Amino acid sequence: MKMKADSSLKSPVRLIIIILGIVIVFILPYGYHVDLGPGPSGFMAITWELPEFPVYQDYSGIMLLTSLEYFIYYLYRLVVLYAIWKTSLGLMKPKRLVTHGLASELVPVLISIPGSLFLNSEGENYIPIMIPIPFLFLYCVFLALYITKYHLKES
Repeated sequence: MKMKADSSLKSPVRLIIIILGIVIVFILPYGYHVDLGPGPSGFMAITWELPEFPVYQDYSGIMLLTSLEYFIYYLYRLVVLYAIWKTSLGLMKPKRLVTHGLASELVPVLISIPGSLFLNSEGENYIPIMIPIPFLFLYCVFLALYITKYHLKES
């Protein structure tokens, strides 16, 4: 359902909202990867991974662009980024944006539930277990509150 025709945000505000959304989706961690087997646990973002202990002897620290194998965990975050764009244009209600933000945090949990139940013969989980870090959900809530307050002030 569309909002009022004049409900889109001004261009500079919209640009800031989209840039913050991109930073939150791509740079901030979306979860903590728990490895039940011999591998390292650590923080995960779309563009980087930070294991608790070094994976390679020569390299300890952030590993860039290693999370392609976890695509299913962060795919919905890209949908939320699109929802942020639509909300800033006034094409989506803020309440629906918050629902998308909540879903983006629940997807890793729902995918991880089987991972905690099934282990292979080496003791590793088949599906990585992710504990979500709700930066994106909190951003969606604050954005929805801002837009709601902004439109109440305008009316």
